[in-house]
Amino acid sequence: MSQLDLFEGVILTQEQEQMIKEFIADQEKRAEKAFNENRRVQAALVEAGFKQGVDFKNTFETVVVNKDEIQLGSTWRNNDFTAKDVTYVSTKGSITLLSKRYDKEQDEVVDRGISYFSMEYDGKFECEALTGNYRKIKATTLLTKLQEQRVQAEANMNHFRKNKMAFEFAKEELQEKYPLATVFAFDDYERWGGRYSTVKRLKAEFANGSYVTFNVGLDGSYRMADRKDAEIRKMDIDQTMEFFTNQNK
Repeated sequence: MSQLDLFEGVILTQEQEQMIKEFIADQEKRAEKAFNENRRVQAALVEAGFKQGVDFKNTFETVVVNKDEIQLGSTWRNNDFTAKDVTYVSTKGSITLLSKRYDKEQDEVVDRGISYFSMEYDGKFECEALTGNYRKIKATTLLTKLQEQRVQAEANMNHFRKNKMAFEFAKEELQEKYPLATVFAFDDYERWGGRYSTVKRLKAEFANGSYVTFNVGLDGSYRMADRKDAEIRKMDIDQTMEFFTNQNK
């Protein structure tokens, strides 16, 4: 037995009609499950002290979707086909944690939405964006981490601005003391605990390639980190040995 699809003039088999019905029913179940999960998560957040509009926003909603075409069935079962004009229930939106981050390019604290987190059946949460790992934590701890991240964004901005002023002060002072050198900030590397990390330093470079690098404190003070003599680098073995010999006479 088969039935005529009045919209497309396509004859559907009973199996295809059943597949469409099952698809619509499955989507409704999925939407209901997502709705209940969304309410479960929101309730847990509110119970832990989260405030909607301050600590999180919930844009989740159930919507009716109409698709012109949907692929159903499978090729390995030899029952794949294109269903036309299918209407079903779906969802969109989610719960987003409201955080902050410091944007160096804009030099200001900007909003940061965190939607990649999950709640386990035991009521604990996993949120790498707040904890830096995948350890499960209580909802109250999650709120603390969220509040700390917002505070840290302000601290990062203040630190960056203070550090920037310190570098500008040190740069001007070095440039004034040593006008023949070109003084500029750069990203250097240092080894710490078996790993290399980036550190910002000042470099006073001379025309012949010799240079001195400096660490800069937040008060604008500076101390020498490294130095390279371009003339020594040009020397061969004999010249280098002679140079050091003369130093020790």
